[in-house]
Amino acid sequence: MNTEIEFVNHASVIVKGKNISILTDPWYQGDAFNKGWNLLTETSDDDVEVILKKITHIWISHEHPDHFSILFFKKFTKLIKARSIKILFQNTSDKRVVGFLKKADLKYIELRFNEKLSLDDKFSITCIKDGFYDSGLLIENGNEKILNLNDCEVTSINRAKEVLCVTGKVDVLLTQFSFAAWKGGKLNKRWRKEAAEEKLETMKMQIEYFAPKIVIPFASFIYFSNQENFYLNDAVNKPSEVKKVLANSTAKIVFMKPKDIMGGVNKNISSSDAIDYWDALYEKLPKRKKHSFQLIKEAQISEAFDQYCNRISNNNNIILMRLCRLLSPVPVFKPFVVEVTDLKISYEIDYIKRKITKTNMPSTLVMKSEVLYFLFKNSFGFDTMTVNACFEEGTKGGFTKATKSLAIENLNNLGIYVNLRLLVNFRIIKLFFTRLYRVARKLEY
Repeated sequence: MNTEIEFVNHASVIVKGKNISILTDPWYQGDAFNKGWNLLTETSDDDVEVILKKITHIWISHEHPDHFSILFFKKFTKLIKARSIKILFQNTSDKRVVGFLKKADLKYIELRFNEKLSLDDKFSITCIKDGFYDSGLLIENGNEKILNLNDCEVTSINRAKEVLCVTGKVDVLLTQFSFAAWKGGKLNKRWRKEAAEEKLETMKMQIEYFAPKIVIPFASFIYFSNQENFYLNDAVNKPSEVKKVLANSTAKIVFMKPKDIMGGVNKNISSSDAIDYWDALYEKLPKRKKHSFQLIKEAQISEAFDQYCNRISNNNNIILMRLCRLLSPVPVFKPFVVEVTDLKISYEIDYIKRKITKTNMPSTLVMKSEVLYFLFKNSFGFDTMTVNACFEEGTKGGFTKATKSLAIENLNNLGIYVNLRLLVNFRIIKLFFTRLYRVARKLEY
């Protein structure tokens, strides 16, 4: 390969042509998802500065903090500006990331989906939309194609064919190799194992349809780092296991560790050394210090709930939400009960009526006070909770029930609001309830 691919960390690589070098998804330090995730290894400030001095662009695939790291931008905005590095991000309706970049006075390019953008006479990129908010990136350097799917849910043959229509067959595929969210709670190990196996089956399917010569498994070099979610590490896919399962693949499976380089004139890589490197870090996980949550007072939770209700009412038609609650054949926007274990309290939560009241009713969800506080305090709180998995179901099907109420801000963050126009947006409605069905099916085990 003429194109050079350097691995940095997690979902971050540098893809380098003659004049263009794109750095992807730079998360290098600190926790993510409200004390829920940490990197298996961190990248030092000195190493980051070296990286930034040899790139021209930074691509952010989506807004999750393991891809769009606020800490990274706070630390290195000055150097990014000094180097005139341009940020590449998908064209979204909410403009939240673009707003952040504008405020920081950073140069950016909004990428239209499925439209090729030439960065020089040989190097071009195409951004591919996936699901609610993920995106992938096709990089073409001369006659070489690199497809970065990171977290994209290209999990079905039909979806692979859709993406293939945009990308064609590729030379290199970068894709996630393990699960990355809540999987039914501590007792549902069957789902965790199944999710890990499904990820490997997905990789096999992607290899079949995109026909890459090389596959670089990445975007899974994290561990669940909280006392509440550490159990999830018991079923994650490790590099040695991935290599074994895909041993007969038509593609060459290449694991990379920090500073490894594939292709170009600076090639420096050993997949077997990288596997040993990562497996050793997984082995040390039991000795890692785990995060814990702070006790949040009831008054603080009530204040955050008021803010939560204000955001929902400002962004949505509450009258229409009331009607949906009364008339919809699918129960949506209903009250739900959260047991807060460290406060020894259960709350019934009804944001339509703006009420949070103590109750003895069976709980829908069970969590610590800081988790509930974070959920109310931040518009991305529920999304964070589903990824960091620091909660349990109180009753069977509790997560599915709660999601039909709590997912409102996930939609709002995508520029989707409960109003009359949403009622005729069948694509969004179908996507939302399809995902709910998948979860409900898994919870039957």
